Amino acid sequence: MNSELIQLKKLSLQATLLENLKLLQGVMPDIYNEFKSYTPSETGVIVDNDGNINLYNNQKSVYPFSPEKFADEQVAQFLNKPDVFRYHIGHQDDKNIVFKHAALLKSIYNVRKEETKNELLNPANEPRLDFVCMLGGGLGYQIKTLFEAKPVLNFFLFEPCKDTFFALLHCVELKPLFDHCSKQGGRFSIFVGGSSDAALNNISHFLFQQGHFNLSRMLFFTHYESKTINETIQRVKDIGHRLSAGWGFMEDEIIGMTHTLTNIDQGFPVLKSRKHFKSDLKDFPVFVCANGPSLDSAIEFLKENQSNIFIVSAGTALKALLANDIKPDIHVEMERAANVLDWVSVVTRTEELKYGLKDLRIFALNTVFNGVLSEFKSAYLLAKNNDAGGRLIRLFDEKGLYAYPEFSNPTASNTALSVTVELGFEDVYLVGMDFGYIDEAHHHSKHSIYYDDDFKHKELVKKIMRSDIEVKGNFRDTVFSTSIFDSSKGNIELLLSQELFVNAKNTADGAFIKSATPCSIESIKIKNKIEDKDKILEKQLRLSTSNKQLEPNRLNTNLGVINNSLKQILEEILSFTACEFSTREQLADAFTIQNRLLHQLKESKAGELIYWTVQGTFRYFQAYIMTNSYYYDCIEKRAEFINACISAFHQHVNDVYLEYMEFYNKPSHL
Repeated sequence: MNSELIQLKKLSLQATLLENLKLLQGVMPDIYNEFKSYTPSETGVIVDNDGNINLYNNQKSVYPFSPEKFADEQVAQFLNKPDVFRYHIGHQDDKNIVFKHAALLKSIYNVRKEETKNELLNPANEPRLDFVCMLGGGLGYQIKTLFEAKPVLNFFLFEPCKDTFFALLHCVELKPLFDHCSKQGGRFSIFVGGSSDAALNNISHFLFQQGHFNLSRMLFFTHYESKTINETIQRVKDIGHRLSAGWGFMEDEIIGMTHTLTNIDQGFPVLKSRKHFKSDLKDFPVFVCANGPSLDSAIEFLKENQSNIFIVSAGTALKALLANDIKPDIHVEMERAANVLDWVSVVTRTEELKYGLKDLRIFALNTVFNGVLSEFKSAYLLAKNNDAGGRLIRLFDEKGLYAYPEFSNPTASNTALSVTVELGFEDVYLVGMDFGYIDEAHHHSKHSIYYDDDFKHKELVKKIMRSDIEVKGNFRDTVFSTSIFDSSKGNIELLLSQELFVNAKNTADGAFIKSATPCSIESIKIKNKIEDKDKILEKQLRLSTSNKQLEPNRLNTNLGVINNSLKQILEEILSFTACEFSTREQLADAFTIQNRLLHQLKESKAGELIYWTVQGTFRYFQAYIMTNSYYYDCIEKRAEFINACISAFHQHVNDVYLEYMEFYNKPSHL
């Protein structure tokens, strides 16, 4: 190719770069600022002597032949057999189903299983691809080729190499690709640089913005392999289940709101934000005890040193400690259902205990049944951040008085560590926080309720404690885990990553926890004595808690005003699915609109409370109806299934709304 044509190609590359930077300046200013004056260091785009555009690295061309032809072949391979992450949920046995949402979700599964061959079909054969996540952009020709082959609603590009992304900006005009998604109601998003965990966090945020029903079939297109890209793929396999964890249901929020109002009416004080009190606890060692199997090996240490350490017990660890004459300074509970009282009151049924519930303090999320709190000597609340009841407290907390920790669930271990950190402890030891097990038969402390002869949920626990996940161990290569344990561990890691002042040590022979130094219980030496630790803690709790601003009558009156608009808002959201659907794509478009309305609610002060009341129900049912619709290869049968599901969902929302309006301000009963 002559030099003039080569020069024209170079000018074209520069023109494409300028157009892309102009686009990014408007839609992604952070990326624009990163690349407006960028100079690559190792990798760049070239026009070789034959006039071919290529990516150049380590003194050679990256693509073995024409990048455009490479893109054509790779897209064809992808569409033939894409890597797919699919959403699914487990179901309880019929005899164990209590809630309406659980019954309806299982009925959706049962109908789909009966009507289809129960085979996973290739989602790339769908008329439209709803979510494609591309790992590695290269020069980007494959993106253009994919969009020409199939309509794509939502597209997420992760390019770990900044040099390579800068090269891409020269080769493919992004505006038509952005327009391709946005005209369909979708979104084109880009994440450049960063780790595999950062990429997964960005995917999670993308799903939150665009709707978690896109999890139903998430297609992964790997353009090239690298250490970071391979790690990202592995992380999706290992912890992808966290993308759909903890949404909650409207029925949960009814219970949580009822318990919150009752607890406020009872006058239980709420833990304040650290900026509103001085903590005298930061230099004292605190041992946060969960009920993992490793708790058993720590019993003797805790018993011998309990006078000179603070002990916080989480959930079912309580009985294991009390059975060994270990008195926790604080006990913590987080489950909202009233039957948690059965698990706590096992203490009162256990003979010859030195300490009883009336000797203990309890911290609980605001959603916990007040009947549990009343069993203890004194009770305190921690506001649950992502919860309608917690948001109610926040709505009336005009002075920003209370703490709203981000990672207080999904298990009592998370709540216990949140309370510990919010009280100002800095020298923190994690005990029995195994988040897994070595032996399926030893999944919790053998001193706890799980191993009592009269424990009535043994078969259920046995089903739950399946070795379906292997994770890195704290003192060994790997341990078995479950999705709920792994989600809980993930939130422990997120909390510790933000609280840099906390010096955390993990004593459990369970899962490895980031930001917690492995530390055997045998290696710990307690050197200093604590004089009258009970008096120290009592003084701190008086300073650290309050129930100011939370007058029950004021909360009830204002909540009644907010709830008057709940029906209208639900009707507006449901109006977008109050029609007959003939395709899955139409359903996805309707779900997209509903998701936007939910986000609008979240951004308004009054609407935020309604958002947290209803969002989980919409997320679960949208995702589950969508994921099951993919099993139908007959378009007519699929449409019948979709319309039947939507009709049942509308009726479900109406039923739960009526239940909410009847019970939200009644005394705790569930």
